[in-house]
Amino acid sequence: MSSYPLVGDRIDPVVLSRILSLPYPQMRVVVFYLTAQKDPDFDYGVVMTGQEIAEAIDMNRTTFSKQLPVLTKAGWLRVAQRHGNVKYYGLGPVAEPERSNVVPLRRTA
Repeated sequence: MSSYPLVGDRIDPVVLSRILSLPYPQMRVVVFYLTAQKDPDFDYGVVMTGQEIAEAIDMNRTTFSKQLPVLTKAGWLRVAQRHGNVKYYGLGPVAEPERSNVVPLRRTA
């Protein structure tokens, strides 16, 4: 098995408990994206092929590919960059609430 660059991130305990409640294949994908090295030039996406990621988490490529749209729709992942037919994914607003661009509303008097 090859070695892939992983980085330590600050993980919100609430987010971690939600990740652990995901179905097993989805949990493995989200944990990989949470710990993988992200490229700022690709809008903090993980610049690896689906095949490389599937091998890194010891998952069938087809199973891995089926998880991406589900996790994207649920907000765990987002498309960080797109180059032709190739999509690079990064963490979505559910996995990284502090990076969310949604501004909370304030009550006015």
